[in-house]
Amino acid sequence: MIKLFRKIRYNLMATEKTGSSADRVSPKALAEAQASAKAGRYLKYAIGEIILVVIGILIALQINNWNEQRKQNQQETNYYGKIKEDIELDIYNIEQSIYSLEERSEATRRLLVNLLSIQDDKSVILADYLSAVRSISFIPSKSAILDITSSGKLEILKNKKIKNAVLQYYAYQDYGVNTIEDNRDKLDDKIFNYNDFTDFGIQEIPMYRESYGTDLQALMQSSEWQKDPNHKLFRHLKDHMNMTIIICQREKQFLMNIKDRANQLIEEIDTTLNSN
Repeated sequence: MIKLFRKIRYNLMATEKTGSSADRVSPKALAEAQASAKAGRYLKYAIGEIILVVIGILIALQINNWNEQRKQNQQETNYYGKIKEDIELDIYNIEQSIYSLEERSEATRRLLVNLLSIQDDKSVILADYLSAVRSISFIPSKSAILDITSSGKLEILKNKKIKNAVLQYYAYQDYGVNTIEDNRDKLDDKIFNYNDFTDFGIQEIPMYRESYGTDLQALMQSSEWQKDPNHKLFRHLKDHMNMTIIICQREKQFLMNIKDRANQLIEEIDTTLNSN
């Protein structure tokens, strides 16, 4: 484009006339006029060159700005896609955790029914013990948001509505996960408060029997606490399982809330991506 402007300017300068009265003046005056005209043409040429350089710089800056904006828009779109992938994985993990919690709650209820029905055979109770004290924990997927925040690129998310929704989602997720972990820790403390593990019969739980072997099992006989509702192990297990049902339900509620927010955020991200 600059070459085109320069060619046009050269043509104008080449065809420029000094006036028809040049043949009526003296040679000296004519020479001075020609020198002045020549100087004027050089001045115009210099000014033209400056203008062309300035135009070229402005065009280059504009093109560079366009490219930078295009790159930022593409990076913003990529980040939305990565955030969406993390959230979709969150939903999958939440569903797995909720299913595990439901199985845990069912095992806990069954254990409590068998405990309170007073069993002669303690193995009926112990068969559900491990299933009643453990379940799959929800572990969030946060690689995208951590990459954005740690690299200081949060400003790349130009859509304020989506940005706020993303930040609010992860803020509530952190709150929910921290509360769940705190409740789990408190509940897990009850496991180690049995104290009399041998009397309880931890070694008689089906998963652990092979680790002890027949001879050692025979030497580590547990008590018949399951027949006495006033026995401290009976009461401790009853309270432990009672709280387990409550904590599991509380955890499920937090996870369901996180899942609802995740689905809403995915809808908003899809709307934004489809409009671009």
